[in-house]
Amino acid sequence: MNNQSLQKNIDYEVLPSSWPLVEFINKIYPLSDEIMEFMSSRTTFRKISKGKFLLKPGDYCKDYYYIHKGILRSYIKYGEKEITIWINPEGEITTSIRSIAGSRISDEFIQVIENCELVVIPFDAMQEMYETFPEMNRVGRMLLEEYYAASEERVYIARLPNAQARYQHFINSRPELLNRIPLKYVASYLGITLETLSRLRAKKSGRI
Repeated sequence: MNNQSLQKNIDYEVLPSSWPLVEFINKIYPLSDEIMEFMSSRTTFRKISKGKFLLKPGDYCKDYYYIHKGILRSYIKYGEKEITIWINPEGEITTSIRSIAGSRISDEFIQVIENCELVVIPFDAMQEMYETFPEMNRVGRMLLEEYYAASEERVYIARLPNAQARYQHFINSRPELLNRIPLKYVASYLGITLETLSRLRAKKSGRI
């Protein structure tokens, strides 16, 4: 059965746990039945409550996460200060790239900040998939390009000259997050204080 006929005959009650990931990647590159079977056998589906952690400093990151529902954030601690590295909602694959790529101990947290449904892809399974199915290397390159673009976006925000410019850019580029995550995480991501962010929001709404 090919991908099109499979999708026409979906029984959502018996879908494998990998199905959200399959749907996501199929939008990038059509997957063969063999790859879909491999994903079904090597991935797991997890529901994780808000406030839980997928990774803490001192751990080795061994998995990629496809976010089917919810929001994750990554941050590091500098003294008592939390510095948010990224905030990712559903429809993205994420991990601690510095830990997983270098097989080194992590220095970051990955925290669930909205109840999540995740497809968990072990690093070893991802490598085996690249080796067994050469076409998946094209998918890997496309995902890497997206990851690089997100990294460049964070550098761009950090280079904007003032808090107002950073906040306005966040409004323009990530409007779907504004009413879903605590303001303290937005402020941390933008590299400004919560008080400054509150003033900017009040000014924009005309309250001051």
